[in-house]
Amino acid sequence: MSRRGSRALATTLALLTAAIPFASLALYVIAIEAKAVLEPLGFNGTASLVLTITLPGIGWLIATRRPENPIGWMLLAIGFFYALTQLSEAYVLYGRVAAAGSLPLPDLMSWLSHLIWAPAYMLLILLPLVFPDGRVPSRRWRPVVWMAGIALALIVIPSAVALWPYGGPLLGPGDARPPARDAAPGTADLLQYAGLIMSLGVAVAGVAAIVTRSRGSVGAERQQIKWFAGAVFVEFLAIFLAISTWVVLPPPLDALAAIIAAPLIPFAIGIAILRYRLYDIDRVISRTVSYAAVSAILAIVFLGTVFVSQALLASYFQGTPVAVAASTLLVAALFQPLRRRVQSVVDRRFDRSRYDAERTAAAFSGRLREQIDLGNLYADVRGVVAATVAPATVDVWVRQTSHRSDPAPGG
Repeated sequence: MSRRGSRALATTLALLTAAIPFASLALYVIAIEAKAVLEPLGFNGTASLVLTITLPGIGWLIATRRPENPIGWMLLAIGFFYALTQLSEAYVLYGRVAAAGSLPLPDLMSWLSHLIWAPAYMLLILLPLVFPDGRVPSRRWRPVVWMAGIALALIVIPSAVALWPYGGPLLGPGDARPPARDAAPGTADLLQYAGLIMSLGVAVAGVAAIVTRSRGSVGAERQQIKWFAGAVFVEFLAIFLAISTWVVLPPPLDALAAIIAAPLIPFAIGIAILRYRLYDIDRVISRTVSYAAVSAILAIVFLGTVFVSQALLASYFQGTPVAVAASTLLVAALFQPLRRRVQSVVDRRFDRSRYDAERTAAAFSGRLREQIDLGNLYADVRGVVAATVAPATVDVWVRQTSHRSDPAPGG
């Protein structure tokens, strides 16, 4: 396919995928008004809507600018199937309650909603295996792709056959429904469980592929893997906090957390593949770690000061906010010195190249004030530039000032 044809295909698929979430949201809002849904979207619902918009958007950017990279097309496909899953579920919900059974083919849409998620899920767990160039690390990893295809077939085909009689198009309006299946798992359930277990194996292989690439990567590829791995870590941390019972965010904070956390992986993939501000990941990591450490230390200092002052001086400051005020002033005074100290330690660990470059440049500026020999200065400049910037070639141009003699009197 030509570049213009691939761009047209990517644009069409992205626009179609971006329109589906708005239809799902409209059906969902109508269902809420009809008392079909009593709970707000929350973290999961908001994250789903955000992903159905950001996945095709980032996929379109990659597919139109790097059409040879399959990851852009994978993101478009994931977003498309995921959006169809949300639309089918909203359609079934609206058709069964809000529309009182007036919508056509609600059972067919219900049947599809149980199947469409599987291709999106399988493509999603295949992403780490082929990141960042869209290919497996070597031929030895190709059986993992075959295993993913077998797992997808085991998930979809038995479930499609087992669920087909339940309101599918083979039944007419007056036909009797077949009896429900027994509670005990049947052949279709066992095959689907086997497919899910195989998909977990594919996910573990994807993590192993990322680790393998990271060990042998240099330059831009290493920065790409850092962006992806950092986004995945934050994403899973947000999901863990969202499903845990000891951290409960009230509305609308849960929706706000989903809006911030959900698009991290698509954005990181877009930055890594398009290489936009690629080398900023080291500074992002160092700043994130440093501010998290400073916040934790200051929180401990604040709480410790409050508890200690209240325990020791309770008889003097009973019922007054002096302890809290003193702790606040102490934290404010410690913030800048502590931040600089922690930032220096973190930079030495996570951003060593920038840290070394800054120290080299600072040392050179100190020597420059005392250097008067041009030969030594020339060698020093070349060494500092090579160490801090690492260019392909280094050269120094010294401007020569010409002194013309004054004309002779009367000349």
